[in-house]
Amino acid sequence: MADVVKLFNTKSDTIYVVNFWATFCKPCVAEIPNFIKIANQYKKQKVKLLLVSLDLPSFYPKRIATFATKNNFTTNLAWLDETDADYFCPMIDKDWSGAIPATIIVNNKTGYKKFFEAEMKGEEFEKEVKKAIGSVNTPMTTTKFFMPMDAVVSVNYFDPKSAACLPTFSTTFKSNDSTVYAVTEGEVSTVVFVENMNAVIIKKDSLFYIYSNLKSVLIKRGDSVKADQIIGYASGDLDSVIPKLEFYVSNEYGPIVLSKNNFKCRGNKSIYFTPMLGMEPE
Repeated sequence: MADVVKLFNTKSDTIYVVNFWATFCKPCVAEIPNFIKIANQYKKQKVKLLLVSLDLPSFYPKRIATFATKNNFTTNLAWLDETDADYFCPMIDKDWSGAIPATIIVNNKTGYKKFFEAEMKGEEFEKEVKKAIGSVNTPMTTTKFFMPMDAVVSVNYFDPKSAACLPTFSTTFKSNDSTVYAVTEGEVSTVVFVENMNAVIIKKDSLFYIYSNLKSVLIKRGDSVKADQIIGYASGDLDSVIPKLEFYVSNEYGPIVLSKNNFKCRGNKSIYFTPMLGMEPE
């Protein structure tokens, strides 16, 4: 099982689907054809399926191979050479009882990880695969947004290529102009007041855009916001000298890492990049 876990913990943009089954398990055998069909359908999106057999040692390799060939299981196959469920089940999910079929879908690049201890119909499985793919192909990877404030002087970001760089999921904007603009359209799902500052969450499809450290807000929950609309005014930094905004984007699985490349300034105003932890400026 350590080999299986190592496989889907690899730092890549591959979406791994690992299905635990056995030749004697009817629900397992029933769901696998749809798994193979859908995994092949999304092969270009780097979806990779691995079927891990939990059959008895006497079934390996001949009976498993013969069964797979007979049922046209044309995908990656493995046999689990372990019998202690108390050992290997928690390695996949702490709540796995050991029952099969069981499936885990992982996108290690974005942190997407979901476990299912039940038979999955084709529609349900495809829906989850789309979610895993969607966490890769979010608008963040293809869209450049206008900066929330004018004359930005610093953008902090997480560089995944730097081992010395600690993750930060916020993008920091400082500007003499405190006006905060929405980077996208959406519906205001939350407006909160925490420790002398306001925060706004605007939802668009499956993404949440969070604007924190606002001095005042011009919108309320339930409002429809248009891209580039003024939604409020940023509060000051620790010295109360320059207005500062913390901006986050997340989906239901967690935060999405942004970089300066996701943004473009308003007009011809310059952007100055602030390196983190000794990183060289670009």
